[in-house]
Amino acid sequence: MNNKYLTTIASAGAAIVVLASAAFPALALTAGIDASASASVTAGVVRARVNASASTTVDARITLITGKADQEITRRIDALNALSARVNGMVKLSATDKSNLSSLIQTQITAMNVLQTQISTDATANNTSTLKADVKSITASYRIFALILPQGAIEAMSDRALTIVGTMNDLGTKFSARVQAAQTAGNNVTAATTALADFNTKVSDANTQATAAASEVASLAPDNGNATVMASNTATLKDARSKLQAVQQDFVTARVDATTIVKTLATFKVAASATTNASTSVQ
Repeated sequence: MNNKYLTTIASAGAAIVVLASAAFPALALTAGIDASASASVTAGVVRARVNASASTTVDARITLITGKADQEITRRIDALNALSARVNGMVKLSATDKSNLSSLIQTQITAMNVLQTQISTDATANNTSTLKADVKSITASYRIFALILPQGAIEAMSDRALTIVGTMNDLGTKFSARVQAAQTAGNNVTAATTALADFNTKVSDANTQATAAASEVASLAPDNGNATVMASNTATLKDARSKLQAVQQDFVTARVDATTIVKTLATFKVAASATTNASTSVQ
């Protein structure tokens, strides 16, 4: 009986070993599947977080770029509106030049408004490549600060100079009458005559230079990225400024001449009511 019992126990033990050996690989396989699934889920979460972080970064950059673009566009529109008001106040510039300049300014204002809308559309669509190109065009294509505003300023200064020329021409006419009267009275008017001749020469040259400065910048247009046109525009603006500097110097010299004439006439005790108070500065 003991042998039979032992045999039974041995058989049961063998069965347990067989079952255990079959169960352990299954358990190991199950554990592997659970680990793989857990790793996959973890990786997915990480990727989602990275993507979310990247998306947040892109959104922040787009917001920053569009904000800066809006600021720059608004700055240009404000400057153009100020220039437009200045053009409207011009009195000596030809009607054609005023009309052309006003039209150019309005075209640029319209273009800035359209560009501002386009940049907003780019931002909404997260179209970063188009957004970058549109933002770059604010300075690369329109040249408002590099061309339009300097062009308008030169036109405005020329108009102011021509206004001063008109005032000084009137003054020269009065001086001529006083000098003639002094000469008729038997006075030595050599110094006054010399000063008057130089006065008239300087005023005439100022008129020529101011007119030329306004004329040569009147037809300038944005280069739209063309380096050759940009160089030509820059050279023209520089030359026009040099003409206005010559105008300024003409006025300075003419004012000295006017002072000489008045002082000379005062010694003759003739009517010298002509005044040198006309403004002779070009800001």
